[in-house]
Amino acid sequence: MKISDQQIEQIREATNIVDLVGEHVRLRKRGRNWTGLCPFHSEKTPSFSVLEDRGIFKCFGCGKGGDVFSFVMQMEGLTFPEAAERLAKRANIELQNVSSDEDDRIKSEREAIFEALRAAAAFYYRFLRAPEDQRAMDYLKQRGLEDEILRKFGLGYAPESSGLLTAALTKQGFSTAILEAAGILARKGGEDATPHAETYERFRGRVIFPVFGATGRIVGFGGRIMPGAPKDIAKYINSPDTSVYHKSQILYGLFQAKDAIRRKGFAVLVEGYADVLAVFQGGVENVVAASGTSLTIDQLGLLKRYTTDVVLLFDADAAGKNATNRGIELAIQAGFDVNTVVLPAGEDPDSFIRAKGAEAFEAALEHRQSFIETKAQFFEEQGAFRDPGRMAAAIRSIVETIAKVPDAIKRPLYIQRLGERFHLSEQMLTIELQKMLANEKRSAGPRVTHPDAIPEDFPTQSAPTTDYPREVPAAEASLLASMIEDPRGVARLIDETTFDLDLITHPSVREVISFLMQEMESGEVPTIAQLLDEYREKPEYDLLVRFGMTEHTFSDRWDADVEDAASAPETKARQAMAKMELARKEQELTLVRQRLSRVSSEDDIATLLRESDVLAQRIQLLKQTSFVPMVPVVPDAT
Repeated sequence: MKISDQQIEQIREATNIVDLVGEHVRLRKRGRNWTGLCPFHSEKTPSFSVLEDRGIFKCFGCGKGGDVFSFVMQMEGLTFPEAAERLAKRANIELQNVSSDEDDRIKSEREAIFEALRAAAAFYYRFLRAPEDQRAMDYLKQRGLEDEILRKFGLGYAPESSGLLTAALTKQGFSTAILEAAGILARKGGEDATPHAETYERFRGRVIFPVFGATGRIVGFGGRIMPGAPKDIAKYINSPDTSVYHKSQILYGLFQAKDAIRRKGFAVLVEGYADVLAVFQGGVENVVAASGTSLTIDQLGLLKRYTTDVVLLFDADAAGKNATNRGIELAIQAGFDVNTVVLPAGEDPDSFIRAKGAEAFEAALEHRQSFIETKAQFFEEQGAFRDPGRMAAAIRSIVETIAKVPDAIKRPLYIQRLGERFHLSEQMLTIELQKMLANEKRSAGPRVTHPDAIPEDFPTQSAPTTDYPREVPAAEASLLASMIEDPRGVARLIDETTFDLDLITHPSVREVISFLMQEMESGEVPTIAQLLDEYREKPEYDLLVRFGMTEHTFSDRWDADVEDAASAPETKARQAMAKMELARKEQELTLVRQRLSRVSSEDDIATLLRESDVLAQRIQLLKQTSFVPMVPVVPDAT
């Protein structure tokens, strides 16, 4: 049985959590809350608490907690639908079954598509290694690709003879409809084809690059022609958008690169499949590429789950330079720290590594430059600095890019760097920047947030929580607890201070706070119960229980603190945000001082000393903001 959201809310409203828990636990009132001995573990001192007005419970001994549904599930070992039915019967609510036939059909079809894609990839993989046709393998070897890289990325070959793949997959039980839905087959006539039009295999006579989702499931393919193919045939073709593949929302190589991205702290973004393979094989494994499309904000949102530092490395031709400029603008807007590597004319990462070797490539990466220098170099190549008018327009364009930097602390540092690059007054550049920011604020419509999470219809899942520290840092815990207590006030504070949510290191904390920020923009203030429904059976659920019911919530002075309650969450949030930024600035200052010890040029020393002074002043200000003790953090008893 599938139960509607409306009926779940009806059951919740009809079930008083104190009465429900009281059937199993002897509760005593303490302030506005109830306490007792935990029914889930043996204890002599009560650590089990129920917050009646929020409809949730928490044991600070064993860590169990949740809402009325969770309590019944844990007490009686039931699934969520079973617990809902039990509570509905208790409240004399007649449940009406919501048909799940359509949901089951969609789920079944998606799984069939995934299986078909996996089977097709296996077919292509085997055919590349078939002894009767070695042309594709010879071509890849000539490109310098080794067996290990071919295996790791699952490269294959689609034979020129149509029908071989179809015969193999239909023999395995896949229908023509599923193969078409997976993008493996296409119909003659394209979008205008009739349902009865003849189908054909989309990829023929091409090297195949399987496209993996972030969790390792194949979602689509890219295909490259072989040398000697007719010139009127597209060099690359890609799977069409399907129910499991949206090329604007996926990065090629992310599945293979994500661990290295986390480990190294940045990602290298290149243009194509071959570039990813060459760079990865060269030892730089934190490399990804847009998949069959130009770079999109959704792809950057996906990448932001793993890092906020990106290096753009596109071809040295005109198209590559345009892609670099566009990538800079998009990545800056998305909140990334952006650097670039500009290769010699006529080179791309693949050709550069094959010609000069992996060590030369790593050296080029080590000497990457800021987006300011890159844009200045592009303008210089276009002759923009030959007369004052064009030079002023070029500098103004760079200031416009700086204005898009979300972090208000970073903008002056970029302005300082721009002034040094062109020997211009920082004050003059700052005035220009402030004009642009003011104009943007006046003309801006409703704020649009691009969530880091990929869309619901995309087949990947959030990165496993085991990849991150289990414990929540104290400042992040305090910010989360404050926002749950007063989501509207804390969201307003975050918005007004332009606090960078990327300072939040724990992915589940960042997810919940980002979700609440979006809800505030739409004018909705979700209850803790609605949040629990949103994240039931997800890692965020436990955090909501832990920090939606801090020990402070059960203070004997609760009633006496009511008058201060409205301002307290915002004060605690401000302190927590200051602590997070303080930690980041102290790290930056350490790095600047380390660099200062290694440079000898007077100009470099002067620049780093100025950076050091700016950071030191900001750190002093943040210390004054964050010195007040924060809310006690509930330890994770589990």
